[in-house]
Amino acid sequence: MSVFDWFSGADKGSPDAPSVDSSDKLALYESAWCPFCERVSRTIEQLGLDIQRCDTGQAAHAQALVAGGGKRMVPCLRIETAPDEYFWLYESADIMAYLRAHAERQK
Repeated sequence: MSVFDWFSGADKGSPDAPSVDSSDKLALYESAWCPFCERVSRTIEQLGLDIQRCDTGQAAHAQALVAGGGKRMVPCLRIETAPDEYFWLYESADIMAYLRAHAERQK
C-alpha cells in the first residue's frame, strides 16, 4: 500500500455500519495529537461535510466517548441510529469509507 493510499483510506471498503439520512446524526470524537484523526478530518473537509466535532481533550467529551463507545480510542464516529441510540465506529479507514458513502447518498 502506498502512502497516498494510507492517507486517502483506499485500503478499506465500506464498513458495515447503519446509514443515516443527515450529517446532523454524526459526531466525530477526536484528539489534536492523533494522526489518524487528521486523516478523518481531511476527508470531512474534502467531502464538504458539516459534522459535529468532539475534542476528547475536554473531559465531558472524553467521558461521553467512554460511556457510549466503551473505550477512549480516537477517532470514533458516533452515528445516531434512533433517538438516544448510537452506533460507534472506530478505525480511521472505516470512518473515512463510511463518510464517503454517506456523502454519496446525500447527492
